[in-house]
Amino acid sequence: MKAPICEVCLKTEGILCPADEKKLEQGIITELDVKISRMLYKLLGDADVEFKKAVEAGDLIVLIVGEGDVPIVIGKGGKNIKFLMRELGKRVRVIEGRDIKGTDDVKKLAMDLLYPAGVFGVNIVYKPGGEQYYKVLVFSRDRNKLPEKAEILESILSQITGVETKIAFI
Repeated sequence: MKAPICEVCLKTEGILCPADEKKLEQGIITELDVKISRMLYKLLGDADVEFKKAVEAGDLIVLIVGEGDVPIVIGKGGKNIKFLMRELGKRVRVIEGRDIKGTDDVKKLAMDLLYPAGVFGVNIVYKPGGEQYYKVLVFSRDRNKLPEKAEILESILSQITGVETKIAFI
């Protein structure tokens, strides 16, 4: 299993090697990344799966995994996700992670995260002073289909993309 921490740290509880400790101090990884990496290792062992990052907002934790790894992480009949939800005490969603290179990538990310609500598109909005943010356009009829409150989803999208993100209904 590929994770943000090394294989030795995956297998040991409670302590991190100096390199991973440094990543934690610098904010490259979080305590949540470490905790979930170890939980996934217990569930999946040496499976060919990549866990990239975990993002948390409100009552929702989003796991970002490698391409094609979503079904493996969810597990047969959702058993892995049910275990994670029980242990973490929060709802868990798993989405495919990729490098964000433009609005198409942000749209795919938003579609995965906001499912079953329909995403119409993503715009880049330029603010005075040169700053910008993403505006995710969601169909008004799907407002009640959002998996979580819009503010929480905006927070998660902003954390993943590294750019402020807002949800607008059309």
